[in-house]
Amino acid sequence: MLPYLWYLEIEVPSFFTLRIGYNSQQFCGSFSQFNSEHKELTMQNGSLFGKLFDFSFKEFITLQIVKYLYILSMVFAAITALGTLGAGFTSMQFNFWSGLGGILMAPIVFFLLVLLARLLLEALVATFRIAENTSILVEKK
Repeated sequence: MLPYLWYLEIEVPSFFTLRIGYNSQQFCGSFSQFNSEHKELTMQNGSLFGKLFDFSFKEFITLQIVKYLYILSMVFAAITALGTLGAGFTSMQFNFWSGLGGILMAPIVFFLLVLLARLLLEALVATFRIAENTSILVEKK
């Protein structure tokens, strides 16, 4: 192993330890987490944190976090639809028809935002799967 040009270790006792170093060829990193019995749970290369600290970018994390991004987009769509609904009720006191339009638009806004988020995330997943399959084909040759 080559000596590190620089090395950083951050430790929070009884919680986690983060080690990052750089030698002349590559970045190296490790992350250790402690559970409630203070036993060390070392990060595996296939875990999310393992891939997060992979400075060579050989592993993709997008496919692991896409479901959480979809949940966040659904929450955003719900908040936006509730805001549209609230604006509809508020404007109903000034103009009944514009308020009714806002109330009727709330579910349409929710549906369109969720549909847009799903389409974008599916395109992102398809792109990353193409990249993974292409790298597998290249390795076989």
